[in-house]
Amino acid sequence: MAQTTPVSRVLQIQTQVGTTPAGQPKLKSHNYPHVALNATDDDLLAVGQALAALIDEPLVQVARLDQVVITASTSNTTA
Repeated sequence: MAQTTPVSRVLQIQTQVGTTPAGQPKLKSHNYPHVALNATDDDLLAVGQALAALIDEPLVQVARLDQVVITASTSNTTA
């Protein structure tokens, strides 16, 4: 069975910076790396909302981007 090890976390907020000629929302992603791996989703949402308020653009979404390393587990069980 595979094992995962967290490596890094990025907070991403998407804001609307306007509309396209077709009337669709034009989005901009703002990435904030080096987020603590133990940060809770509630903490990330609060920070994302606060950052969006500073940017002064309508907030579309707050996302958490996790990078993990996947390795094969080593099992030392004998019968």
